[in-house]
Amino acid sequence: MAVSLPHQNFSGLTWNICSNIMHPMFLLPRRLRQLLEKKKGSNEPRVFFQDEEIITAIKMTAKQQGRSEEEIIADFTKAGWNQLQYATEMEERWNSLSHREQQVVALICIGQRNYQIAEILMIAPETVKTHLQNIFAKFNLRSSKELRLALKDWNFAEWWDRNRQA
Repeated sequence: MAVSLPHQNFSGLTWNICSNIMHPMFLLPRRLRQLLEKKKGSNEPRVFFQDEEIITAIKMTAKQQGRSEEEIIADFTKAGWNQLQYATEMEERWNSLSHREQQVVALICIGQRNYQIAEILMIAPETVKTHLQNIFAKFNLRSSKELRLALKDWNFAEWWDRNRQA
C-alpha cells in the first residue's frame, strides 16, 4: 500500500542546499565556488533559482566569522546533508508504521490527547497507549512531546484530512 508522506517544509537556505544536494556531493561545493567567483554583469545563465541569496549568505557568514568562503561552503553543505539524512531517516521510520500507527502519530502531532485519539479512532485508550509504545520504539523516542518535536515541520492536518478513514 502506498503511503502519502506529510510534506516537510524546509525554509530558506537549508531548503536550497537540501534540494540541490541530490546531485553527487562533490558538485555542490564546486558549483558554489564557481558562483562566488562569477563576474558581475556576466550573461552566463543561472543554474539555481536563488544563487544570489546563497552567495550573499556565504559571503556574509564568512566575513562575520572571519573564515574563508570555502569553509562556509563546506559547513553549509554538511548542514544540508545532515538535514537531508535526518529527513530520510524520519521518512523511513514513518513508512515502517502501520496505517493505524500513522493515524495515531498524526493525531498526536495535531495536538490530540490519548483519550481524544481513542474516541476519534473508536479504539480503547489502552490500544492508543500500545500504538504509542510501538511508535516510540520505531522512532527511538520516549514521549509524545519528543514525537511532536521530531516531526514539527510535517503537515499532519492535510495528511489527516486525506487519511482519516481506516
